[in-house]
Amino acid sequence: MINEYAVEPAAVNNWQNFRYIMDQVGVEHGRLISRFPAKWARMVIEACGANSLLRDIERLKIMEKLKNLERKMVKSNRSYDPSKKWLTNAEEQHQSTPFHAIVVEANKNNAAYAAAIDEIDDSHPLWAAEKAKIVPRKAYDLALCARMLLNISREILIIDPHFRSYEPRFRSTISHMLAYAFEEKQPARVEIHVETKGQDQEWWRNSCQVDLSPFIPEGLNIAVFRWQAKSGGDKLHARYVMTEHGCIDYNYGLDEGENEGQTTNVAILPRSLYDQRWRDYQIETAVFDIVDKINVFGKKEN
Repeated sequence: MINEYAVEPAAVNNWQNFRYIMDQVGVEHGRLISRFPAKWARMVIEACGANSLLRDIERLKIMEKLKNLERKMVKSNRSYDPSKKWLTNAEEQHQSTPFHAIVVEANKNNAAYAAAIDEIDDSHPLWAAEKAKIVPRKAYDLALCARMLLNISREILIIDPHFRSYEPRFRSTISHMLAYAFEEKQPARVEIHVETKGQDQEWWRNSCQVDLSPFIPEGLNIAVFRWQAKSGGDKLHARYVMTEHGCIDYNYGLDEGENEGQTTNVAILPRSLYDQRWRDYQIETAVFDIVDKINVFGKKEN
């Protein structure tokens, strides 16, 4: 659902192109720029320096925006040979670990995987973003929708009011999501948020520890929150994978379906809705009453 784009630094060496790309990327748009290579931002500055038509004020604006790219980029994890041109590197890496597409200054070879910067818009097949889709209610398919979001995030909230760690239909999906959450880094915060069903606290604590700890790296932990609706307040209903970068909404739930044919709608939540839902599940601004919070400690060998 969230696509990774390699962007040639020379393609964004002017304010018009740079601003368009920056305005069109981010989790809410279903697009992220690949940090390819790690010094990509520096290469953009160098490309701007080579553009004699770029005004000083525009160069300064580009440099300022480059300081705040965290929400718009994804770590590449691809090798880069500095002795070769950026485009040569990108084309070689695309053969082994494909980007969704490569945005270039000019698509001189008419490569099917490349799009020229002055040709892309929402109607271009390589730039069009799939912000909502129907997926099978299978653990792998459900989790895969959130993989890139989980990879890039440090604060992760998995929300399903009906989640029960002791039920395989929930545990299977969560096991994949936790694997993606810890795949690239050690997040600062991983939480599961559920609605209380009145279970005994000690039993609930032991159940979560037994069922979830095998999927959490040893030495790390996650938190499980139980909430209940306030009197006259909103009910817990929505199912989300939410992070500091954005949110994916699972219409039916995070649990696997009962048969092969069951599906659910999965969609990227618009930024305007995300801001409110993020506040709903923060201790200081929660719209529900907290019942308890338990920490689950990992047992998965690194």
